[in-house]
Amino acid sequence: MPLSLKEVRGVVFDVDGVLLDARPSYHAAAEEAARRAIEPLVGRDAARSVPFDREPEIAAFKAAGRFNDDWETARGIALLLLLRSRGKAPPLEEFLARAQGRGVRGLFDAFPNDELPQEPISKTCCELYGGDRCRELFGFDAQGRGLWENEKVLPDQRLLEAVAARFPLALYTGRNPGEAALAQTLCKLKIPPPLCWVADGRRPRKPDPAGLFWLTHALLRGAPRGSQVLFIGDTADDHAASRAAQDAGAPIIYAHVERPDDTSKVLSRLLAEMAEVTA
Repeated sequence: MPLSLKEVRGVVFDVDGVLLDARPSYHAAAEEAARRAIEPLVGRDAARSVPFDREPEIAAFKAAGRFNDDWETARGIALLLLLRSRGKAPPLEEFLARAQGRGVRGLFDAFPNDELPQEPISKTCCELYGGDRCRELFGFDAQGRGLWENEKVLPDQRLLEAVAARFPLALYTGRNPGEAALAQTLCKLKIPPPLCWVADGRRPRKPDPAGLFWLTHALLRGAPRGSQVLFIGDTADDHAASRAAQDAGAPIIYAHVERPDDTSKVLSRLLAEMAEVTA
């Protein structure tokens, strides 16, 4: 992120990987749902024993593009595990390249003999993630402890509070409205609903840049000429959406985070540069 942040007048956050650590929640749910999906096809022992290194391999899915939706990623993982259990899986890099940047649809076009329907995989993911809060989050009942309880706030809370006090904030996320509200509760944020671009079944999803266009316009309404918005993301879809919006003239600076402390580093720099402006 070599550009100056001195003209930033609003901040757009992705949620998972930026504000919250999704590895022990969404990513764990995705792997478990994938293993359950292939059990009827290969047996429980094979489904449990087939290797999958969750942290680096899910990161590879996210870097491949069009895998921003964790429930769709779970279906992709299920296909990979099924092929591995049969000794027919190519190396992960080749497997993901076969999708040709089209996400899970591209994978199943490349490997057409195994259907693994999306709906039951998504339902299992919801049950695992939501637990007793499944009705609130997804509209149906489930029981038990939800994996959402494993989520930790990534940025330093004092930095997050300082940025919230200085800048209008927005969310640009693949979470649904209930999941986004839960994220705000965990992060102690209060972002108005109109500034939360969520997956509600009606709005374009990443990497479509429509959400960034809309949020940028809303955050900079009344701001001085030359003002910019900082968007902090962590996936290939975040980067692609930002690049598309920038190419169309949107005044966006994109910060890509990869490690758990990266969001804090970005926020620290933003506050430091703003202090220079106001000194």
